[in-house]
Amino acid sequence: MGSNQVKIDDYVYESIAKCTQLKSDDINLWQERFTQQCTPGSTTMNKEQFCKFYQELRPNENVKRLSENIFRAFDSNGDHGISFSEFLIAYVSTTEAPLEDKLRYAFNVYDIDRNSSIDRAEILFILHAMFELLGMSDDTSRKFSYDQCADTIMKNLDVNEDQRISKEEFIQGLKQDPFLQSLMNPFQHV
Repeated sequence: MGSNQVKIDDYVYESIAKCTQLKSDDINLWQERFTQQCTPGSTTMNKEQFCKFYQELRPNENVKRLSENIFRAFDSNGDHGISFSEFLIAYVSTTEAPLEDKLRYAFNVYDIDRNSSIDRAEILFILHAMFELLGMSDDTSRKFSYDQCADTIMKNLDVNEDQRISKEEFIQGLKQDPFLQSLMNPFQHV
């Protein structure tokens, strides 16, 4: 183990193993890699450290803008830091889990104000990052107006027409619409 390595408490280890189905050696390797990114003596990453680390994990994609929103989604207890268990459970859930689990995390990326719904302004904010992630240049994105995309998303996902998309509407709508799923799921190609 590295010099910045902290032993995982048994109950945290068991929780990680149960949630991720990872073996002991894999968890230890992830922990070593994680703690190398933390400030010495700390067991959590701040937003800057996380964004840098997340970009290293997805080197072939432009996730810089999106990584700040992913940080918020992974920060399950809202303390503005990512613990190892928060990171590994969320990372495995967004890379190896079934589609519905990935879509739950995708919803959390969009729900910027954490009010359990997504409005048009939040969609517009994340669309810019998603277009960047998908490698759509400004010229291409002008062809697909952000406003037009947001309108289409609201029309297709806001089933009850209350100007807010619930988590259930988001998940069910994206499961039924492969185009919107490929546009709105930041974990699609992970």
